[in-house]
Amino acid sequence: MIDKLAFLFVEGIKNFTRNKLANFICIITILINFTILGAFFVFGYNTENVVNFFRSKYTFEVFLSSDTSLDQAVSLKNEFLDDSLISSVDLIGKEESAKIFYDEFGEDIIQILGYNPLPVSLKVNLYDKGFDSEQVNVLIKKYESNSLVDEIVYQGNYVDSIESRINVFIFIFLILVLLLIFISIQIIGNTTSLSMSNRRDFIEILRYNGASNLFIKTPFIIEAFLQSLVGSLLAFLLVKYGFVIINSYLGINIKIDDYLWAWMIVLSLIVSSYASSKSMKRILL
Repeated sequence: MIDKLAFLFVEGIKNFTRNKLANFICIITILINFTILGAFFVFGYNTENVVNFFRSKYTFEVFLSSDTSLDQAVSLKNEFLDDSLISSVDLIGKEESAKIFYDEFGEDIIQILGYNPLPVSLKVNLYDKGFDSEQVNVLIKKYESNSLVDEIVYQGNYVDSIESRINVFIFIFLILVLLLIFISIQIIGNTTSLSMSNRRDFIEILRYNGASNLFIKTPFIIEAFLQSLVGSLLAFLLVKYGFVIINSYLGINIKIDDYLWAWMIVLSLIVSSYASSKSMKRILL
């Protein structure tokens, strides 16, 4: 029994090393396809983090009514700071508002109008950790009814649009995953067919000696597994260290699932098993 297993394993290795060009093309195809798949998996894994990243970077501005005094503005600022969602609040006075207007538009609004119509405002910054958009919306609604508040501008309302686009991305991602898996199946299947065609005499000898179809298939299954194992491992390393470089270069924190390597290898082995079995059924009829 051990001798048979050793024979099958050795034949599988021989097949892998014998068909160098075909196996090289197959490995490169798996490498490319599973690098793309791995990158998609990473993006999918970070989807919620990406949305929360944009949300957490949003601030909302509270524009106060024109008759609000400085003391009232400071009092409202301190009231905001008591909320657990808020990390800091910047008080922007009328003079600073005029300076911001000049920096953005290159015009001195006081010279244009003869007075400063810009209101005192509060720039409210939210905590990144434990960000909850629903709680922020409740907070905004609470202060919109405050007599000192003229208007609250919150860019987080655009997050819904971002999320809908992410849902479209996820749909496209699923279509591309299926397409890449289909391409991998075709390439692995064709490589297996080529390998079996080159070993037709060997297959006939095994059949003549009473070998079962499973016995004949095993070396070619091992060959397909080796193709997938090498290709998916290289793809994982490329994805992992590619995102390490991206994180380092851009100063961001894209996380990689601790079990990404396992998912990529297992998926590639399932694909190779299906592709090789389907191909061998056509030949070993």
